[in-house]
Amino acid sequence: MDDVRSFPSSSSCSQILPQLFSLLLLLGLLTAALQVVASEKQPAADPQQNFPQGLGPILGREQRIAGRLSGNGNPLAGYRVSLHVTYPGVGYDLVLDTTTSRLDGKFDLHLRLPLILSHRLDPIYYVIAKKHTAMLASAIGSGRRLPRQIEINERTTVATGTAFAQFIGEKSISGNRYGMLNAVRMAANMANPRTGALASVLANSPNGTDTSTLRTFNSLANVVAACIADAGYCQLLFAATTPAGGERPKTVLQALANLTRYPSYPNYPKDADDPIFLLSLASPIYRPLRLERPTNWLLFLKFTGGQYSEQDNDNLINGPGNIALDHRGFAWINDNYVPAAPTDFACAGQRLLKFFPWGETFPGSPYFGGGLSGAGYGITLDTRGNIWVGNFGFEAEACADGTIPPAPGNKIPATHNSVSLFLPNGVPISPFRGFTQGKIFWPQATVSDRKGNIWVANCGSDSITVIPEGNPWLARNIALPGGGTEPDSQSPLLKPFAIAIDPQGRAWVTGNKAQEIYIVSLDGSVDTVDSSQVSVSWPMGISSDSRGNMWVSSSDTVNIVCIDPLDSQGGENPSVIFYPADGGKPKQFNQRGGLTIPWGSAVDGEDTLWVFNFGRVPLEDADDDQEWPDTGITRLCGIGSCPHGLGLGDAISPDTGYTSDALERITGGAIDPSGNIWLLNNWRKDGPLFYSTNPGANSFVIVPGAAKPVKTPLIGPPRTFH
Repeated sequence: MDDVRSFPSSSSCSQILPQLFSLLLLLGLLTAALQVVASEKQPAADPQQNFPQGLGPILGREQRIAGRLSGNGNPLAGYRVSLHVTYPGVGYDLVLDTTTSRLDGKFDLHLRLPLILSHRLDPIYYVIAKKHTAMLASAIGSGRRLPRQIEINERTTVATGTAFAQFIGEKSISGNRYGMLNAVRMAANMANPRTGALASVLANSPNGTDTSTLRTFNSLANVVAACIADAGYCQLLFAATTPAGGERPKTVLQALANLTRYPSYPNYPKDADDPIFLLSLASPIYRPLRLERPTNWLLFLKFTGGQYSEQDNDNLINGPGNIALDHRGFAWINDNYVPAAPTDFACAGQRLLKFFPWGETFPGSPYFGGGLSGAGYGITLDTRGNIWVGNFGFEAEACADGTIPPAPGNKIPATHNSVSLFLPNGVPISPFRGFTQGKIFWPQATVSDRKGNIWVANCGSDSITVIPEGNPWLARNIALPGGGTEPDSQSPLLKPFAIAIDPQGRAWVTGNKAQEIYIVSLDGSVDTVDSSQVSVSWPMGISSDSRGNMWVSSSDTVNIVCIDPLDSQGGENPSVIFYPADGGKPKQFNQRGGLTIPWGSAVDGEDTLWVFNFGRVPLEDADDDQEWPDTGITRLCGIGSCPHGLGLGDAISPDTGYTSDALERITGGAIDPSGNIWLLNNWRKDGPLFYSTNPGANSFVIVPGAAKPVKTPLIGPPRTFH
């Protein structure tokens, strides 16, 4: 995809004329589309007549799309099939052609691609097939690249309804530019729009039969099949996906979108209390399917960088720690360790990873150099689109003391005193040992504010380094009050870990070992937040909402690795704490919505809080006979729109959380412009403690369409699309 093209700004005239020209083109296209709908079969014979005089050449040559419609295992005849084009960010959703499926389920669609508009506004094309209440759909392409043959069935419908869940309305699909464009490719991860078959990403490892995601997807397809088989099942689907206090969906796509937005039913694990599970058994034509209800109906797509699940030294990823998304939704992920088998030692990672917004590895990734060394929780994009990484220096003792002979390019002792800087094209511009100015020491969170200042949490020295406007030679160190080391060890007393920036540009910092929250200003002043009315217990991540209120993950468990080894506190009272932006009384919410070991978090475009849990069991060495329960994510009401009857801090997710066997121990995550949630499987859930062998996991997971979209990159409080 090309970068956003802006109108010339040399004069007011040069700004206005292109906009007027584009408006004329849109009006012309609207006229053409209305005539197409009236004809129901073919575009107008003379497309020149549909546009203002002189604008006819914007239409390209006619294209025919041959399609086939099937449902409930049979060809579907007599369905009204319509081809739509929608312009993300503009709001236009037009019907280009309509037809009726024949006895064999086949149909033909015709269109002329609007070349200039396609180039300028990135149209998205989708097809709707409808008969009474039954509906099938497919997102078939974008821009000027459309398939000549398509198959529409329950699988393409579920893929479209899930990937576009945050954009589907009663009569149209619309939303922000990159979120919509990326959703086309995300839908294609699940079902192939050309063949209607399972897409390669969903059908094969690390998905396929390796996790339950494929079974969940097929069960959802069976729900749609039931609706095709019997209109009564459609009504049951609409009733089951009506939000509490909300409007009943009028289409199958709306119902699927609602199910993605609110994917759980009460009284788990009783199968009879989940109407979607019961519907999935009514017409079970797609297999494998779920034989028991899940805790939720979200789809957890797993990515390792290839079609494999097994861990080895030729993997792409080992111990992904945190993530930063650019303005188009491309993901940058840091990596704790060098890829290794589970039985090997874990040495300091030396790679920076980039992925397309739909999870595919970006060409040229991973990137090396610039001082990368065992990055932890620290990664950010600055205001110029550059990538900063904090080099914490994760490694096993055997790597640090030279027990393992260095291998070319990777197994070398870690450094713990730098940040690395990369250009948007992946080229490092920091030196071989990184930027060390500002007394950086065992850095964790590395965060940009909206003025381009970079903030680094020095876990090893109980301080914050500020790099003004991203200039390392101006870096300075700000000590936190009460810092130092234990008298009989090198263990820091405070262990600053995570950072969030408020609307005033101040850094809110979690003191993991201090069990305090600090506010650090650019002038070097530090305030300790009054937490006397709540219990801050081994805090980890922190996130701001759109108004600058802060949410803190109080793990009650994790005394993090920081010079000294990980020291599990074995706490049983995890919580999240809400700190009002106005300085009012903080509020604590304990053990809600599946909170287990809360680590990172993210606030979506509706100011809803999503918490990422580091597993569901205490941090202790794995027992070979242990059955490790699935990891979940937690969803709590924030200050924005909330389900009927719920308020601040109330759980939207069930008591289990939204669990999946695709998830391991999660540290970081993010929400992108499509509303997808990215989750980083940092450690294996059965992984060892104290680095006796490699604890790292080798994957990340994307949950399509689950959250309200957020403008990226996330610099300061989150912003939504209007």
